[in-house]
Amino acid sequence: MRRIKGLLALWITICFLAMAIGLAAEGKYVGSSKSHIYHYPDCPWALKIKPENLIYFESVKEAQEKWYRPCKVCKPPTKD
Repeated sequence: MRRIKGLLALWITICFLAMAIGLAAEGKYVGSSKSHIYHYPDCPWALKIKPENLIYFESVKEAQEKWYRPCKVCKPPTKD
């Protein structure tokens, strides 16, 4: 039973890392179409964004032009 729990924890970790790497490949920052907050792709809050709401930004300027503000948790830059 302990081995199964350990394997499950490892699998979950691998999935989160794979998602973070995939997000980073799309843009430097991410946001949700349901909020006005931009994050680093590996931010715990960014990882909770549903795929259908996920948007990508190549720069802080691009995010701010769409009225997004930086996340208070992962603290992405406010200027490029």
